[in-house]
Amino acid sequence: MEQPNIEYFEKLSNNNVSFKQKLIDIVKYEFPLELSDYESFIKKENLKEASEIVHKLKHKIGVLGMTNSYVLAETFEHSLRDGGTENQAEFESVLETVKVFIDQL
Repeated sequence: MEQPNIEYFEKLSNNNVSFKQKLIDIVKYEFPLELSDYESFIKKENLKEASEIVHKLKHKIGVLGMTNSYVLAETFEHSLRDGGTENQAEFESVLETVKVFIDQL
């Protein structure tokens, strides 16, 4: 399983400490809220709204340098928009990996 990469924040921020902290804060505080929304929409089988949240989560995954997981999220997002749930288990595994990582920030 692909792991988040804290060094990727350095690359994105171009060694700007305040920008790096802003990226960390976005992931640390927005990801859990969006994860909660995603879980709620999936539970209600509201796939269109779930796809919109997956779109947001996808970008947080990208900021973490998880390229393969970003592609998986994009595929899952399109599946949800089309009314399917293909790759849901794999996507949710990525979410758990990110959640563990965020808890350590």
